[in-house]
Amino acid sequence: MRSRTLNQTSALSFMDSARKRMTIQIHKEQLNVYGKCSKIGLLMMTAQSYYKSHTNTTEDVPVEALNAVDAATNRKTVISKLLTNDWQEGLPTSLIFNENASTSSQIVKQNKGIFIHKTIGPKGGRMNISGVTLGIPPDALVDDTLVSLGLLWNEDFAPPLTKKQTILSPLIFCQPSGLKFKKPVKLTFPHSAYSITSDWVPTVMKREGSLENHSQWETLTLADYSQRDVGKHRITLHLNHFTLYTLVGESKPAKTAAKLVHIVAFTNQLKRGSLFKPRIYCLNSYKDEVEEVQKLQNQFEGVSKLSDTSGLIVHDTEHDILVELVKLGDGWQLNGERTEVLPFENVWHGFQPHCTFVMRQEKTTAYEIICEFHVYQAGDDNRFAKLKIAEAMPMPSSPLTPTEEDPVEDLIRELIILLDPLNTSGSDAGDWRHLAEKLNVNVSRIRWLEVQSSPTRLLLETWLESKTPLSELRDILLTINRPDAAGEVDKRVAILEGEVGRTVAILERHAES
Repeated sequence: MRSRTLNQTSALSFMDSARKRMTIQIHKEQLNVYGKCSKIGLLMMTAQSYYKSHTNTTEDVPVEALNAVDAATNRKTVISKLLTNDWQEGLPTSLIFNENASTSSQIVKQNKGIFIHKTIGPKGGRMNISGVTLGIPPDALVDDTLVSLGLLWNEDFAPPLTKKQTILSPLIFCQPSGLKFKKPVKLTFPHSAYSITSDWVPTVMKREGSLENHSQWETLTLADYSQRDVGKHRITLHLNHFTLYTLVGESKPAKTAAKLVHIVAFTNQLKRGSLFKPRIYCLNSYKDEVEEVQKLQNQFEGVSKLSDTSGLIVHDTEHDILVELVKLGDGWQLNGERTEVLPFENVWHGFQPHCTFVMRQEKTTAYEIICEFHVYQAGDDNRFAKLKIAEAMPMPSSPLTPTEEDPVEDLIRELIILLDPLNTSGSDAGDWRHLAEKLNVNVSRIRWLEVQSSPTRLLLETWLESKTPLSELRDILLTINRPDAAGEVDKRVAILEGEVGRTVAILERHAES
């Protein structure tokens, strides 16, 4: 293991090379993402994990609750807005449909996943989500069929692995399960194997039936496909029917296989008096970028010892992955060890292995923090991934600065207390369901809201995004016989109209392309 001193560094030469790649808003929490941005599926999976840990909640927020904005282009990731629009074909969503579903009201919640749905008939069609593509040729289907394609990251659905095996691809969801075609359909998805043809024994696995059936994973057989093409970074299957698929691999005899990973950091927003806690994730890397892979290959072959990429090649040596803090800005102190260990088996098997560093403000004049991490496999510290982070505190007058007495959040909390509990007393006082009906939320969306942690919060956040005056919300609350809730709006309306205007400005900044 390295024994290097921790370097103090100034922001002047560092900030430009440590720009965040993406900002994600989940309810009131703002998360910043550093490192190469993942495909949308991996990004949403990791954001869910970070949010649960950061807020000490057990709930998996659906992808619809994540507002992701690319920091370089200021473009927002397009996700279905379940509360403002009806379900739309082709837009990513957390919803999947019951087997043999004929309408969008027959939905099932799967928050640990992202899916698209499209009606495809005899003319054929094409679907694409997060690097996974499905091509259905003409005459493969006789009737119009609602087809679903997506990614799952619920480890309950993952195949069991031996110590030497690893999952090399996402869990690919194709529905209706068991649907058979008159012509093979083409499913293409990425994998993270390095030198797959020479060093790996790749195995495509399938899991028949719906997600609720708890069936076993099996190896794909010749009866399942007409052709299989294993490429450098992608695998293509010409399938005869639909089910759940993934790619598992292990080293060939006398070979040491390796897989591509990339390092991503999620951080909390920097606030005065608060600890700064960057969480470093080691995720499978699904690459199409030849230049990026060439950098890693040159590094692996000894062409260059210094990596300027957040990518890394992990070898099947059972050596752990080490995450080392090598630079920390002046005015900050690290609580804990400079080097954290990601156990090899966690990286080889896990969906989202990670570690967390904790820094505290040592000087009151430290308004920004800068740090750099090197990530490498034990015994091979000359080849490492590099990750830089730079955060600055918002000015106190900034509308992005959260405060302890946020009147908008205060109102939301009060209305949650009043409206989230269902009215079972038989009185005519409305609850969140009546509010949803007045907001023209359709039946399928109400069913979806029923299984969320706070339906009222989601409804109110949608209201804020709509820029509708709060006086209209008060009137609606009166029509559902909730003068107590309307009174909470009245108490704050003078302050709230100004605060809502600022909140909308924040939302627009994140949402506009």
